[in-house]
Amino acid sequence: MSARETLLLHPDRPLRLDAARHAELCVEIGTVWITASGVAGDLFLAAGERYRVPQDGVVLVEALRGMAEVRLVACRRRWIPDLLESCRAMLPKGLATH
Repeated sequence: MSARETLLLHPDRPLRLDAARHAELCVEIGTVWITASGVAGDLFLAAGERYRVPQDGVVLVEALRGMAEVRLVACRRRWIPDLLESCRAMLPKGLATH
């Protein structure tokens, strides 16, 4: 599994990122909405923008106005496969791309 793999997000289907601590979410295509427990306010990111996932708490990410592609980059390379796989497991069948 390479670090260039992406997750395909759909509007009205938020993805819960439980295992994304110490990771950076990179928006590759589209616009996403992000909300995190313990963080005041929501964020809206467009393609090319990044968000550092907080150490604790739950993070929700959802596509806005059409589909979006995001990439998760872990601070420690060995976490990337586990992190991507845990996110894919939470998506409805057929929504995760390779």
